[in-house]
Amino acid sequence: MLPLMACSECGADKGHLFGCTQSSIQLRTPEAPTLADRIAEDEAALTAPSAFEQYRLFAFPLAFVLMWLLSDTGFGRFVLRTFFGMWLHELGHASASWLTGRWALPVPWFTFSFDRQLPVSLFMFGGALALMNFGRKRESPTTIALGAVWFVTTLACHLAPNSFQQPFFIFGGEAGAMTFGALMACGFLVRSPLKVFQGGLRWGWLVIGSASWADAMRVWWTCRTDFAEIPFGVEDGSPSDASRLVDEFGWDAQVMVKRFVLVGVVTLALALVAFVAALVRERLSPPTPASRPAS
Repeated sequence: MLPLMACSECGADKGHLFGCTQSSIQLRTPEAPTLADRIAEDEAALTAPSAFEQYRLFAFPLAFVLMWLLSDTGFGRFVLRTFFGMWLHELGHASASWLTGRWALPVPWFTFSFDRQLPVSLFMFGGALALMNFGRKRESPTTIALGAVWFVTTLACHLAPNSFQQPFFIFGGEAGAMTFGALMACGFLVRSPLKVFQGGLRWGWLVIGSASWADAMRVWWTCRTDFAEIPFGVEDGSPSDASRLVDEFGWDAQVMVKRFVLVGVVTLALALVAFVAALVRERLSPPTPASRPAS
């Protein structure tokens, strides 16, 4: 038998040690990362959304659910109406007046409305055009669409007969609370470098908007099955909105309830569409450090 000869490189007398050039298995020392590799890793860490950012958007439907449950309690209804719903309710009255070219001044629990004035009409049409132009410059189709809706709605309200404009002002209170509520809540979903959609403000839009929508919608959703809940009567020395629509303008009570409920359902549906669109956007186009809003 021939004696075993040790490998001249690694000294092993049977096979070869790892790292020996004669071995079929070689040890490879990892190469040190280059500067470009380190920069790429840092950028990936910066652009990757945190766990909070990935699930933050789900606060949107949760807020609507919580406010809806809160509106079913006596104390909750008082809080929602006093601190949230009332303000957007009066803004709804004023907006309905502005859309018809009339000057209006919303104050707590009441809105002053005056005759049609040209400066109001110019402001409404000019504001819509300015919003569309702003959206064009920022390449924001959503902003352009909002401006177009504003312009078309203003034009339609200006051309509508007086028999429509008067009840529209009354109807705009609760309808405006739900519409502006859903619209403000959607501000939480906006991805924008503007400070108004950053930090605590975006959470404020969500709370105020969902609370206002739930406050108004709860009233008319309850009235669907219990007409005794319709807010007829006198409020602060004046007939309530529901009483004026029925007594002054001849609206059928059941039709009135259905119209308010329809506004609530449509605005909620649009808000949910915006929520789903935001989820898809975050999935397909994660935010960069420059575009990611501050939480």
